[in-house]
Amino acid sequence: MPEILGASGLVVELGARRGLLRHQAGVRAVDGVDLSVQAGETFGIVGESGCGKTTLARALLGLQREADGEIRLEGRIVSGREPATARRERAAVHYVHQDPGAALDPWWRVGAALAEGLTIHGVRDPAEQRARISETLAAVGLDPAFAERYPHELSGGQQRRIGLARILLLRPKVVILDEPTAGLDLSVQAAVLRLLRELRGRFGLTYLFISHDLSVVRRVCDRVAVMYLGRVVEEGTARDLFEAPRHPYTRALLAAAPRLPPPARAGGQGDPLQTSGAADIPSLPGDPPSLRAIPAGCRFHPRCALAEPRCAAQDPAAEVVGPEHSVACHRWREAAPVPSQHSTEPA
Repeated sequence: MPEILGASGLVVELGARRGLLRHQAGVRAVDGVDLSVQAGETFGIVGESGCGKTTLARALLGLQREADGEIRLEGRIVSGREPATARRERAAVHYVHQDPGAALDPWWRVGAALAEGLTIHGVRDPAEQRARISETLAAVGLDPAFAERYPHELSGGQQRRIGLARILLLRPKVVILDEPTAGLDLSVQAAVLRLLRELRGRFGLTYLFISHDLSVVRRVCDRVAVMYLGRVVEEGTARDLFEAPRHPYTRALLAAAPRLPPPARAGGQGDPLQTSGAADIPSLPGDPPSLRAIPAGCRFHPRCALAEPRCAAQDPAAEVVGPEHSVACHRWREAAPVPSQHSTEPA
């Protein structure tokens, strides 16, 4: 499939200040990221909090200006613009907030919030607005009467559906989903994931899926990138990355992810909740270093059980380790694959 959204050497700095007499350097929240999202796929981005996932998404969207690198949308270079211009050029890319309720004005009815986007994008006829709003609400599984409700009258799952409707009204091609199942009950999560899959097929959408929930990522994503301190350390198909992770950081994330154990045999007892991963995989010690004090060499080496002197001196380049699978690690050959402990059944 052709690339619909991509980046090469993307750098995003936060907190930089430039003046006549003083210059304050910023921190590189995204540092040299290469990315290629294919049309029609769901591309996952995972990593610990603060690794740069949301900042990367904001830069791709055009809300955060890149300091260096290139961003491509449908074959066109759209980087190097001011945020206002960038958003106009990237009108095909839209963002569903992690907290869709907070993105809704509590004083506006749902219908007014949905109509606002249409008005901004040139659809001003009230009858056309009402028709499109009713059609889109139905598409996300809500009765058109929800247009008369206020945000506080909606459940968490309904708020996420309204967030999706708000985006679908504008006919996007790429939708960035930031933690779309966070804070939802399991049954509601499953319903939201089924809806996302249905909408992707119905409207020909491409998803950039940001999540901490590795079990969800495993089920819904086609390919996955793992970020650490602003860089992609491993990328591959969801199956390869979960069944044969190569980077020690990826393996540690998978080892720390909670999972349900297999059904107990007759007469057997088991813990109600276990952690995935083999016993020989050490837990991830400590927190990531500050972006203002990034370690030399491999950024992960202070927390890595496989680190050697070379890791502290030389920053590893990404190597291709299999079809559509790359990893940035000096010792990836010694990071034996971990048998997958995550369900492969669809949501």
